[in-house]
Amino acid sequence: MDMKGLYADSIRGLKSSKIRELMKMASKPGIISLGGGMPDSVNLPFDSVKEIINQWSHKRAIDALQYGATKGFTSLIEKIKERMVEKKGISMDGQDIIITTGSQQALSLVSKLFLNPGDTVIVEIPSFIGAIAAFYSFMGIVEGVEVDEKGIIIEVLEKKLEHLKKLGKEVKFIYTIPNFNNPSGITLSMDRRKRLLEVANRYEIPIVEDDPYGDFYFTGDENDYRPIKSLDDSGTVLYLGTFSKVLSPGIRLGWIIAREDIIARLELQKQSFDACTPLLSQVIAEDYMKRGYIESYIVKMRKIYKTKRDAALKSLERYMPSEVKWTKPEGGFFIWVTLPEEMDPEELFKRTVEKNVAFVTGDAFLPENYKNRYIRLSYSNISVEDMDKGIKIIAETIREMM
Repeated sequence: MDMKGLYADSIRGLKSSKIRELMKMASKPGIISLGGGMPDSVNLPFDSVKEIINQWSHKRAIDALQYGATKGFTSLIEKIKERMVEKKGISMDGQDIIITTGSQQALSLVSKLFLNPGDTVIVEIPSFIGAIAAFYSFMGIVEGVEVDEKGIIIEVLEKKLEHLKKLGKEVKFIYTIPNFNNPSGITLSMDRRKRLLEVANRYEIPIVEDDPYGDFYFTGDENDYRPIKSLDDSGTVLYLGTFSKVLSPGIRLGWIIAREDIIARLELQKQSFDACTPLLSQVIAEDYMKRGYIESYIVKMRKIYKTKRDAALKSLERYMPSEVKWTKPEGGFFIWVTLPEEMDPEELFKRTVEKNVAFVTGDAFLPENYKNRYIRLSYSNISVEDMDKGIKIIAETIREMM
């Protein structure tokens, strides 16, 4: 039986992740990969997790292997609330938290909550591929707004909103990664955070704030990277957090902070998604926070990622031709590279893969019909030595193509 004609409209346009496809090509032995945005595998907190589990009582272990509440493990929710107030400056008055199976599920839950077919979502250009995919999967229309070195350009956003309003297009929310954006590495300035919130309130459009990298800043302190949610006194912002970078991506844990009525709706939706996030992961995360392991791990990894970022920028300066430009991230995992005019990023990728070097082409992070002349480099899960070799080969290949 051919079932293609029976597929729902919502999945007909879905495509495999560009990152996943490129990584298949780049999976041969000996490859130097600056592609995947993964945390440093060498320093994942295996010993901490092993110690936590080994010290569980029989009852705690049995409880962790059972079903959990759809909203999440209460003790973990309380620990997250404490940390969000202390470290992020987020007021929990009138707010609540739901635990999600990774922040990717959070994006799907938010998309299902807000989007009807044909509704519009505003994103930064470039933006996270997983978010764009989630919006498309719920038949949303993705509209991009340009950024500069200070983040999303507010004047361009306002013009875009006015234009869409005249066309009768309903904008359901604005999606942003204000801290060390994936893929650009750009940070939204504090002034623009305030202005973005003001614009959202004026147009009565929610903000979905994704903050997976906010703990990994390389300059200043946590006050310089406070979330937009910390400025929000009207419930405009839905804040998405994750344990993927501060514990492990394999544990598949995220959360959403939003108004109590919104969390109640999300909880109803999640019941039909997966009933509950694995309780085993939640109990591990609660102990990880309770013992203070999360803070010591963040401090350790902040230094490691800064060393790698510094090395990547030095290699780019050393090897790249003057026609190539790149961002200089204040934190996070990524550098966004602008290639010379008319250079094809996919052709560059094919040539560098033949030389055992991989990266991700920029079109994966752009809405449909945007011209691409970009590549993303990730320094988070690669040695400094391999990174230098890889950037040198990419630069040599660019020169060959010029």
